[in-house]
Amino acid sequence: MTHNSLPLLFQHNLSPSLPPSMEKTLATSNTKRSSPSPSNAVNARPAGFKRRTRQRLSDETASVRESCVEDDDEEGVEEKIEALQTIVPGGAALGVDALFEETASYILALQCQINAIKVLTSFLESCEKDDDMKFGG
Repeated sequence: MTHNSLPLLFQHNLSPSLPPSMEKTLATSNTKRSSPSPSNAVNARPAGFKRRTRQRLSDETASVRESCVEDDDEEGVEEKIEALQTIVPGGAALGVDALFEETASYILALQCQINAIKVLTSFLESCEKDDDMKFGG
């Protein structure tokens, strides 16, 4: 990451300030100047900013969180099963496996009805375009 690609907020503090004795040493013509290493520029942080570290959860805390997530998942699944039971005709009297099978059959039946309606619609539209066959009038 280059100095120019950093947000303006962070650009001002990238070059560390040197003590006056070091500045005099660097300013003399007898010494060689070296550019700062890229690792120093990357690791430099503006004043007041600290590196964040993640805290590890204890095994107990992690297992409690996992069990809460599992409970939420189970409740969500139960709610969805109840919703299916109300949507699918006769679903309230079915067990989960039978409910899923009946849901699949119900979806296929609805798709067949949709296709039949599309065919009828296109037939009626084509009939209305013909002057010979008029329905209802």
